[in-house]
Amino acid sequence: MAPTGTPATPKNFIILLGGPGLFLGCDKAHDQTWRNYLVPIQLAAQRNLYKRQSGEQIHLLVYEPPYKARWTDDSVIDRTELKQDDGYWLHSNRKKDADNIKSKGGLNYLHRIQQVAQNNGMKYVGLKKKEDFWKFIKNLPDNSVSRVWYSGHAAGGGLMLSLQHGSTCGPEADRKDVILVSEIAGNRSLDKKFISGTTQSKFYGCYTETFARKWRDVFKVPAAGAVNKIDFGVIDRASSISNILERIEKTPTTHGPPIWTEHKPVSP
Repeated sequence: MAPTGTPATPKNFIILLGGPGLFLGCDKAHDQTWRNYLVPIQLAAQRNLYKRQSGEQIHLLVYEPPYKARWTDDSVIDRTELKQDDGYWLHSNRKKDADNIKSKGGLNYLHRIQQVAQNNGMKYVGLKKKEDFWKFIKNLPDNSVSRVWYSGHAAGGGLMLSLQHGSTCGPEADRKDVILVSEIAGNRSLDKKFISGTTQSKFYGCYTETFARKWRDVFKVPAAGAVNKIDFGVIDRASSISNILERIEKTPTTHGPPIWTEHKPVSP
C-alpha cells in the first residue's frame, strides 16, 4: 500500500492492435474487412468484457503502417480494378467500408480507431515500428502493468503486426513487422514492470499459445493463446455465443477448434 499522501502507482492495461493486409481475391481467408481486429476490442470496451479494474488505464497501441496502406487501397477503387470481377475483389465491400468511415466523420481508418479509443476511455498510441511496443512498456513505471492483450495476425513464431502475400498469394509477414517469440526472453528486464499476481494477458491470433507460454515463463504472469487457428470472421457471423471474445476463443475453423489455452504462473 502506498504511504498516505503518495499517489498510488497506476495500473496500465496495454492492448496491442495488429493491422490487416491488403485484400487480394486469391486469399479469401484473410482480411475481407479492415476492422477484423478492432471490433473485438471495441465490443470488449463497450460491454466491459475485459472487466476493467479500478484505477486501470487502458492504452490502445496501434501498429499504423498496415492501416494506412489498407485505407489507400480501399478508399479509391481505380479504373483497372473496376474492370476486374467485383465479387472476386470485393470492390463494393471495401468502398462501402471507406464510405462508412467518412459518413461517421472519420478521415481514414486510423482516425476512426482514434475515435473508438476516445469514446471508450482508451489512450491511443500510434506505433511506427515493432520496437515501439517494447519501448512503451520500458517507459512505464515499475510494478504498473496489469496485463497485455493482442488482437491481430499471428503465427507460431510470433505476432504478425502486418500481413503480406508471397508470389503464390500465400500469407506471410516481413520480419520487421513480427514481434518474435524469441524477443520475449531478450526483454526479460521488463519483468519488473508487471504487477505481481496480475490479471491474465491474452493474445488473440492464430497459433499464439507458444507466445503466451513464453510470456508467462519470462514475465511470471498468467497468459493465454490459441494452439490452432482462430477466425476473426466470426465478428460478422451469427453465433449462439454472444460474448465476442468467447466466440473467437471457441469457434472451430477448418483446422479444428482453436484450443484456447491458459497458462498460470509457475510457483517458484
